Amino acid sequence: MSKNGKLLFKDYDPYITSGFGERIHPITKKKTKHDGIDYGTYEKKLPTYAIEKGRVVKTGYNNINGNFVYVTYPRLNKNSLYQHLDSINVLVNQEVDENTIIGYTGKTGQATGIHLHFGWFPTSDQNKDWYSKNWEDFEVYNYVKPLSYVGNPIKKDTKKNQLEVKINELRARKEPNGEILGYINKGIYNYIATETNYGYTWYKLEENYWIAYQEDWLNIYPKEEIIEDNQKEKEPKKKLILRIFDIFLLIIKRILSFFKRR
Repeated sequence: MSKNGKLLFKDYDPYITSGFGERIHPITKKKTKHDGIDYGTYEKKLPTYAIEKGRVVKTGYNNINGNFVYVTYPRLNKNSLYQHLDSINVLVNQEVDENTIIGYTGKTGQATGIHLHFGWFPTSDQNKDWYSKNWEDFEVYNYVKPLSYVGNPIKKDTKKNQLEVKINELRARKEPNGEILGYINKGIYNYIATETNYGYTWYKLEENYWIAYQEDWLNIYPKEEIIEDNQKEKEPKKKLILRIFDIFLLIIKRILSFFKRR
């Protein structure tokens, strides 16, 4: 089974017929370096997709690679090679995304069966010749999906526990230090729970996102503000009672003074 194959075939999990590195070439029978990963599809001509937003750099055919497509992924600073395709579904300079079918697996060129040869290298090597490219093992690459913005900010409400997100790239997680669901939009949210873990205090929002606290990231508006407001409302009443009590004591003193003079 493969680690990253599903990125190329969506929900289909291909198997690896030949890994990256030294191998005995299945046709020439010579020891050579394999500059990619061969993904088998059980002899089925399956659609193979772009990983994410990118652009088609080159397409073509030769006797070794068969039908091939080069795609560049700007966010990742990586380029990819789809090889031995039965057919090509994209054009040079076409913008692609994870829903774009690059082509269908095949066995064009030097191939012993239907599969996808997938090559992976830095975009800076795009214009280098084959042997000068720094080919990398796609199966050890740790792909992180592009993050979207989540959360719906609300208005300030002093009757609820709230916080304000102050920065643009604060990650919203499924649980404290758990799966990243996206960046939380700036603004005010109700929070319903807190937890201290992994060196942070975490706040759970009503929308079931957990975010970590740092002074530069969040303003916290707890219910204590409401208590303070209530105390402010009670303060004039306290002053009035004290004033009445002072007047009462003054009257008592004067009455006592009157009786002493007699």
